Amino acid sequence: MVYARVEEVLNDVGDKQKTTTGFSKVRTIAVTSGKGGVGKTNIAANLAMIFRRYKKRVLLIDLDLGLANVDILLGLRPEYTLQDVIEGRKQIKDIIMQGPDGIKFVPASSGIEELTSLSEKQKEALFKGFCDLDEELDIVIVDTGAGISSNVLSFVLASNEILLITTPEPTAITDAYAMIKALSRKKKDLNIKLLVNLSNSREEAELTMKKIASVTHRFLNINVQYLGYLLQDPNIPIAARLQRTFVKEYPNTTATSCLNNMVASFLNSDDGTQTLGVEGYFRRIANETRPA
Repeated sequence: MVYARVEEVLNDVGDKQKTTTGFSKVRTIAVTSGKGGVGKTNIAANLAMIFRRYKKRVLLIDLDLGLANVDILLGLRPEYTLQDVIEGRKQIKDIIMQGPDGIKFVPASSGIEELTSLSEKQKEALFKGFCDLDEELDIVIVDTGAGISSNVLSFVLASNEILLITTPEPTAITDAYAMIKALSRKKKDLNIKLLVNLSNSREEAELTMKKIASVTHRFLNINVQYLGYLLQDPNIPIAARLQRTFVKEYPNTTATSCLNNMVASFLNSDDGTQTLGVEGYFRRIANETRPA
């Protein structure tokens, strides 16, 4: 009975995401990588599914402007995008799609690339829609592009938490370090968590992490948190071909177990710090500001 009462209290609190100071309890996570081909988008989509298993209200935003394909992995066909909101044809609520297991999804748009040049009227239309969403969400996952272009860096730095995806391949390790270095030039106080994908073993993943952690601490004075690893799993590409997430299609597979452990660790790391929520995330991008 005590446990049930605690759950009721937590639910009541969760219904009121915005505080009197304008801050939010919504956690915004930018999923990124130094190079393509490391499984970034697949991990972003499957993370959203795992968070839903933990009863979190999730919004997944596709901001990979070059290779926007989250919708394909979710088996969705967007009719409208953020471009329609920016140009005044639709409101945010009109373009949000319902994904598997109740995930909310915002399709990508090349128009978001011009956020910094929007008129004040366009900005406010965008911000207003996302402001209304804050009370309905717990987690926002942003799938950004790969690499260190100015747009990618802006989308990553606007987030309160960064999930960097790499693999044990030397090129992926080098590019992950390049990403951290590029981010550190713009902001020193970075909250970066590292996920090693496509590893052959736990030992290989841990060695990859140690290599990256060593050089980032030595040359950049930045500490990167090791979130976990995903082992090679033949079910992952099978699920992708079926346009389904592997955690839903293969709930008992190795990759699903690994990702579930990482989400549990991620949720346990919540220190209760309040953020500016999803509205604040887009304000940072549009106004070219950075998190404090």
